[in-house]
Amino acid sequence: MASNRVAPTNRDSAPASISNVHLPGILDEKDKKVWILRAATRLFANRGFTGTTVREIVEMAGVTKPTLYYYFKNKEDLFINLMDLAMRIFSDIIDQSLAAPGDMRERLINLYTSIYEIFRANTDFLRFMNCTFYGPQGATPPYDLGAAHDSLKNALLEVLRGGIVEGDLVEENVRPIILLLMGFMRNMQEILVSDPVNPHLDPSDIAMAIGLIFDGPRTLPAKLQQ
Repeated sequence: MASNRVAPTNRDSAPASISNVHLPGILDEKDKKVWILRAATRLFANRGFTGTTVREIVEMAGVTKPTLYYYFKNKEDLFINLMDLAMRIFSDIIDQSLAAPGDMRERLINLYTSIYEIFRANTDFLRFMNCTFYGPQGATPPYDLGAAHDSLKNALLEVLRGGIVEGDLVEENVRPIILLLMGFMRNMQEILVSDPVNPHLDPSDIAMAIGLIFDGPRTLPAKLQQ
């Protein structure tokens, strides 16, 4: 029986089927571990964890099972490695945004724009993460997602406290503003997951949304008043 294994085009090239699967922060395109991570990302994103087999991962990656087991203990370990990578990337974006200069709104716009851009450039990775965050319980191996939620919430609180000092926000509005900002984060993901080819947001849309969260819809943007 003929094998449907996808082989690399040459010894130093990943299979074409995963060449456009981006993994932020990973630079060594010749590393077979990267090919495995890319293949797992695509398959987990499209078929789910339980619907993906090790055989399918190695066939898409163009490697052998012993190669996969050299880098990862099993499919669960591969999943954990991908989630750890996602959490590191998310944490780095938050840290960089908090370190950026600017007032409260400028820092929030920078944070949300940075997150949206990296999501847009890595839609398979985003879909994989969403399967873990919002999929049915038991559909993926156990993973502590509370740390990511707390990291974002604490970062938003830090930025909003700066807004209180600046006089752009009062203390009693912090909690509802946090709820709106967390909801906006979820909405950005839904836009990209539902239609990754035609994203509906650009930096000006993000800035407008942040402004509306603080000022309310009665404050019309200048371009709508004309």
